[in-house]
Amino acid sequence: MNKKYDFLISGAGLVGALTALQLSKHGYSCCLIEKNNLSKSSTLKNYAPLSLNYRSFLILKKFGLWDQVEKFAYPIKKLNLKSFSSLNRLSLKSTDIGLNNLGYVVDRRSLLSIFLDALTQSSKLDIIENNSIKDIEVVSSKDDCIISKIESEKTIESNYLIVSDGIDSRIKNMLNIDSEIIDYSQSSYIYNVKADFEENTAIQIFNKHGIFAAIPYEENYLSIVLSLDKKYEEKYFNGSKPDEDSISAIYKKYIKNISNFEFVSKYSLITSRANNIIKDNILLLGNSSQLLHPVGAQGFNLALRNLETLLKCIQEDSDFSNVSDLINSDRKSAFSNVDYATNIFASDMLLSKIITFTTYNLVKSSPALKTKFLEKILGLEGYPYLSIGIK
Repeated sequence: MNKKYDFLISGAGLVGALTALQLSKHGYSCCLIEKNNLSKSSTLKNYAPLSLNYRSFLILKKFGLWDQVEKFAYPIKKLNLKSFSSLNRLSLKSTDIGLNNLGYVVDRRSLLSIFLDALTQSSKLDIIENNSIKDIEVVSSKDDCIISKIESEKTIESNYLIVSDGIDSRIKNMLNIDSEIIDYSQSSYIYNVKADFEENTAIQIFNKHGIFAAIPYEENYLSIVLSLDKKYEEKYFNGSKPDEDSISAIYKKYIKNISNFEFVSKYSLITSRANNIIKDNILLLGNSSQLLHPVGAQGFNLALRNLETLLKCIQEDSDFSNVSDLINSDRKSAFSNVDYATNIFASDMLLSKIITFTTYNLVKSSPALKTKFLEKILGLEGYPYLSIGIK
């Protein structure tokens, strides 16, 4: 049997790699297991956008990684929201909340590369590639431990197991953890385009066809995210090609001269939320825990906050079950934000339009409400953001 680790982390994506990195930095012995070959370099054919809100900037800065990330991070200073008609418009600026930026846009593969490069420098971390966990045994004794059998027939013993093996988590299925499945009957398309737009400004548009986002990542270039109701997909495509005129018409008040459409990805919006995130010293993080609708870019930002909570709890010698309570509280808040955006802002029902109109105009008219609204969507509620991180 191999040596016993404090933590075994399954999955070396963004969340798993960062979790292993931070736990090892805090002195814990860790083993990171990944089904793929991490040393195999992948060609970056196009920009894969990932939105980091201000809270995530603060977390990465606290983790000592921001100086490297900042080199390729594009700052977002303004967010324009529009629901259906021009009456339902709201513009939010970083200065409304006393910040330099609301957040940043980064290329997710460049971010992962930074995490993986940092992992190789840790002496407290072992990495097993081209392998995965196929069986788990929890041994109850004075010192509970988890024995994991991997595909190569070796066993790994650890005090805790962090599961970050992605959307179709094999380990979550082993543990018989059920998830709430939400099918939005939408498909999400991401394209990179060249265009003229207000710099440092992100856009979110809601109408009966779906939810449309635009995220700039460098001068004259941005990513557009089309979360289309499946019954309206044909309106925006000529066969397999995007209908550039129809797409440009959606953004016409904010973006001009859209061209050079470059496909990034497409997937059906069927999301999941694990009913339990902890079982027998086993914790689900990232997409293993929840896969969210892209509206509001909550997914990775929530995972970062969950990791921050985990680190704080184990440093304070809190009971591991307390981690679940704290993380679940944040999860419920994030779920509430997503549900409000998809069920209210994006609904063409009269009542939803009235609520949206009222919400937008209340936020416009009250600096205090605007601050609270921004704190909520940026994950800053109850967080001392004005006393830390300002550059």
